[in-house]
Amino acid sequence: MTIPTSSCKLYQEILQLDTKVFQAYNTCDLSVFKNYFMEDLEFYHDKSGLIRSRNTMIENLKAILCSDSTVKTRRELIMESLKVYPLDNYGAIQIGEHYYYQSQQGQPEKKVEIAKFTHIWKKEKEEWKISRVMSYDHQAVAG
Repeated sequence: MTIPTSSCKLYQEILQLDTKVFQAYNTCDLSVFKNYFMEDLEFYHDKSGLIRSRNTMIENLKAILCSDSTVKTRRELIMESLKVYPLDNYGAIQIGEHYYYQSQQGQPEKKVEIAKFTHIWKKEKEEWKISRVMSYDHQAVAG
């Protein structure tokens, strides 16, 4: 069952988590970002393949996303694309699309890419973490 309205509790909860996860991502706050993922994370990416752990994902982000202070990348959820489905006895499935923006050497940011994603959220003892990620259909866009 799709949870279509922004008034639904699960939808709001996952949306709030998405905002926090990607606020950390957008600011390269990897110490906060990593806490939203299970240690045994599986991350499937159409361009870079499979990552089999949270630590590997964080090391990749450190090297790729956060190593050059002159290049900034920002992810933005496309709100109207967001869907949330309950996953009985586990958590939730979050599906949507997002834009990526980039700025180089202090220049204004430009929209550079759109992609689809699916996150599998696990809820244990009132704490949510992402256990599986699929990031796919990355397409360049004109800024």
